[in-house]
Amino acid sequence: MNKSEHTVSSFDNDLAGQEKRVLEMGGLVEAQLAAAITALMKRDVEAAERIIAKDADVDEFDRKVETGALSIIARRQPVAADLRYVFGTIKMAGSLERVGDYAKNMAKRTLILATQPGVKIPSDMQVLGNTVLKMLHDVMDSFTTRDAKKAEAVWQRDWETDEIAKRLMKKIVADMGRDVIRQGGDGSPDVEGQTHLLFIAKNLERVGDHTTNIAEVIQFQLSGSWTPGERPKAELASKAGE
Repeated sequence: MNKSEHTVSSFDNDLAGQEKRVLEMGGLVEAQLAAAITALMKRDVEAAERIIAKDADVDEFDRKVETGALSIIARRQPVAADLRYVFGTIKMAGSLERVGDYAKNMAKRTLILATQPGVKIPSDMQVLGNTVLKMLHDVMDSFTTRDAKKAEAVWQRDWETDEIAKRLMKKIVADMGRDVIRQGGDGSPDVEGQTHLLFIAKNLERVGDHTTNIAEVIQFQLSGSWTPGERPKAELASKAGE
């Protein structure tokens, strides 16, 4: 192997190492989110505490991805597609770190909701959680396989998340109103619990947003351009299906 071949091989190894870090981070965040959804629905205090403790591992992965990317840029001075790829991993890690934060926040609120068994968790919470979890899984799979079409399919599903979240939050607000009337507006624990559910629903909606952000980054890595236009909304998606 001559010096040029050795340099190319070393660069390929650097890129492979960076991909491995992103994929491991994605797997951890997906596991954290799945556990947070299950812990919420079951009001599982021990599981919630494990999620909170493990968030430090997500933060450490974020640092590793950023450090790895900066090292590659400094030592290899990549251009064109390679530079897009390395730059994109930093943005992906940033979105994954935020998803990890949302999982941790959900777990913290689960600890409170576990003390309020009278607050019913709507079934749509599970639906919303499953939807964004599937989006996250699919977008990381599209990163692994370099599948731009699969990334775009995730991007196109943002409307679905928004629609479920809108329906869920509307129901929670209605339940809050009924609780206030029933309790005479005295700031009952039920109303507090509904407020936590409202924040959790918003967190899950934001997970969907970050997942579509990742999809946009993957498209940028593969094509060199960002996805044009605004993300499809529920109303537009409905008309497109008519």
